[in-house]
Amino acid sequence: MTQSIEVVVTLPADVNMVDETGWVWTFLHEASEPDRVYPGALIVAGDPIEPFLARVVDIVDGPRDTKVVHLEVLGVPEAVVDEFRHARLLPS
Repeated sequence: MTQSIEVVVTLPADVNMVDETGWVWTFLHEASEPDRVYPGALIVAGDPIEPFLARVVDIVDGPRDTKVVHLEVLGVPEAVVDEFRHARLLPS
């Protein structure tokens, strides 16, 4: 029997939601741990079914006193881990 791993997403986001900046955007208040979301941070965004690795570009004022987070999509976690293993930054 295979064991499923529960993916923890720091910030829910839809990779197709791109605004006039050209970045994926989402709301900071949706973050499970908002203190982990700051400009320059690497986070797992998306949803548990289709997560992606992202860099927080900036956090700006949004409508009705919300904060909008802009994300740069870096790739899917499996590809990043594979590259780290190739570079011998992680064990095989």
